[in-house]
Formats: sequence, structure tokens, C-alpha cells
Amino acid sequence: MVWELLAIWAVIAASIIWFFHDESKEQRSKLNQRARALARTPAWHQSQPVISAQVAPRDPQRQTEIQRKFLEEMRRLRP
Repeated sequence: MVWELLAIWAVIAASIIWFFHDESKEQRSKLNQRARALARTPAWHQSQPVISAQVAPRDPQRQTEIQRKFLEEMRRLRP
């Protein structure tokens, strides 16, 4: 009777270990495939270097009334 319980638990333990080993093996395989695909594709490049746009100063005359009220309220609430 005891050896039957031990055999059942051995099968359960072996199944769990096999499952996790198989899952990690599959995960490594997928990661290797993605890495291989990334390494073999041509590098992404731009024909011209990226130039950051300059931020234009805000013109208070171009703000809507609600924007103006909001900013005034924010200035008033600021310590």
C-alpha cells in the first residue's frame, strides 16, 4: 500500500517537473527565434537625422477663454 502511494507521488512529481522543464524549453526556443529574427533583419535607419522641434513661446492672445481662465486659476492656486 505504501509503495503504491509512493509510486503515485513519483508519477505526479515527474509529471510536474517534466511540464515545467518543457515549458521553459519552449519559452527559451521562442526567445531564441525572436532574437534570431531581430539579429538578421536590417537595422532600421532614417535617411535624415532627427532634429527636435523648437518649442514656440505661448501667445496669450491665441488662447481660448476657458484656457485663459484655467491658467489664471492655476496661477492663483499656486503658493
